[in-house]
Amino acid sequence: MREDIRQKLETDFKGKKVLIVGLGLQGGGIGLTRFLSKIGAIVTATDLRDEKELSLSIGVLKGSDVIYKLGRHDTDDFLNSDFIFKGPSVPWDLPQILEAQKKGVRVDMEISYLATFLSKQMIGITGTRGKSTTTQMIFEILQSAGKDVLLGGNVRNISTIELLPEMSEKSILLLELSSWQLSGFKRHKVSPHISVFTSLYPDHLNYYKTMDEYFSDKAAIFQFQNENDVLIAHESLKGRMNELKSKVTFYSVYDGNLLIRGRHNKENAAAAKLVAKSLGVEEAQIQSVLSQFKGIPYRQESVRKTGEIEFINDTTSTTPVSTMKAVETFGDNPTALIIGGTSKKLPYDELIGALDKVKKIILLKGTFTDEIEDKLRKQYGEKVGKTHDNLPDAVNEAYEQVRNEKKAFVLFSPGAASFGMFRNEFHRGEEFNKIVQDLP
Repeated sequence: MREDIRQKLETDFKGKKVLIVGLGLQGGGIGLTRFLSKIGAIVTATDLRDEKELSLSIGVLKGSDVIYKLGRHDTDDFLNSDFIFKGPSVPWDLPQILEAQKKGVRVDMEISYLATFLSKQMIGITGTRGKSTTTQMIFEILQSAGKDVLLGGNVRNISTIELLPEMSEKSILLLELSSWQLSGFKRHKVSPHISVFTSLYPDHLNYYKTMDEYFSDKAAIFQFQNENDVLIAHESLKGRMNELKSKVTFYSVYDGNLLIRGRHNKENAAAAKLVAKSLGVEEAQIQSVLSQFKGIPYRQESVRKTGEIEFINDTTSTTPVSTMKAVETFGDNPTALIIGGTSKKLPYDELIGALDKVKKIILLKGTFTDEIEDKLRKQYGEKVGKTHDNLPDAVNEAYEQVRNEKKAFVLFSPGAASFGMFRNEFHRGEEFNKIVQDLP
């Protein structure tokens, strides 16, 4: 670890009372808790989920010196802390956080805290859709070019702060960034040195009051850049970006060969290419990596082929727009679409119109399904199958609908969140894969 970073961490945390709000199940809160405990902080972790729900996370932290306050938030824990780290989905206006701030307790988030002293070594990628794939493309290109690149941010089972021991002054910290994480950048008025903005569609309107509020957090990816920084943004965002100070390039689609399907992936590749070129990677190297890129799990991932039927796992489709992209990619062949889940209060009329391309629509219960079911049945009649309260039955019905077709797809692209039936979208995707592999 760089000595200047070590000294800063010891000054900020050694012997201090640190409260982690939102231990979570994705790895970030776990890693932050473990790291701070190791460097001598007195760590308390609080989460509204109880010990049973968080048993996997607690098991990973076995042996770490951590105080747990689960199933509740006690105001005294907030007021008696020296420093509070909140999880990305924990609102800034949580009453206990507001009370702590009144008392002068510093409240931050893991990535934005790091950005206060590492922003010039950061590449940040955000967007409603495309950020995960674009981030992975960039990572693989830079690795192949021999760059010292570390992958973090909104990536499952990676704690960014735990990457610090590996960092040198030449390291590149490549970060996928959600709007929630960028809200911390906005408060610090800091942006990454190189920023990518892939797309903007309605999302998280169960958290944000308006699209403008959502975009306001996203905009921190470029808002505080200067003339020495770089912004790479999709051409559809030109009208959204004003008074830019950085070096800006807008992109459309990559003109090379890709293994993965869909126009959206050509757009992702175009952004990845521009980032790599800004860091001096040769064109031939970029093309070589992108031509072999196989995609990432749970993003329109082909998980099994049986006869003429291919099963596609797109569980990270949590918005109507993302399901439309999947239907655009696969709908020219007979496709049985499994859709439904928990509502995020997003517009869906355009999605309903786009489903004329699919052969059969299978519904998985949830509040989003409640919103769209009557309209679907009115518009598509018998093309809409049953509404299932479990995923195995939904997969089986979808398979039956296309199993006698030539070159057909079972497409699992829910267009909604997963809460209620699953822990998260990754758990949902894991269950889909298990079901598909067990089919005869």
